[in-house]
Amino acid sequence: MPHTVTVEHDGAVAVVTLNRPRARNALDLALKEELLGTLRDVAADPAVRAVVLAGAGPAFCVGQDLREHVESLASGAWATQRTVERHYNPIAETLTTMPQPVVAAVHGACVGAGLGIPWRATCGPSPTTPSSARRSAASA
Repeated sequence: MPHTVTVEHDGAVAVVTLNRPRARNALDLALKEELLGTLRDVAADPAVRAVVLAGAGPAFCVGQDLREHVESLASGAWATQRTVERHYNPIAETLTTMPQPVVAAVHGACVGAGLGIPWRATCGPSPTTPSSARRSAASA
């Protein structure tokens, strides 16, 4: 199975790329899980001093994969996915608390849940981020 997220290293910079260009990098289950794991790995890597987020193809990210979402609604699987708790919140938390600065290289469409990724990457912790995470991000 091809990777839905790729990482390239250019010296101390990790370029993390959403890699579903035919789907305009729509966030399906595989991409969300691979993105979360990749971001955690990059955050823990002391050799990485900066992170660039990018999207392959004509769009940065068009948000939730609605085809997959409709299928999961029809099958009842949506009730067990809990994607906000399992994916979107942890991705946002990782982006706002990782020790490296993150730059989002946005091009083309960037909407819905896809808009939250570069927004979180560049804006840092929000007022609703737990105070321990805000302190951690501020001291990095």
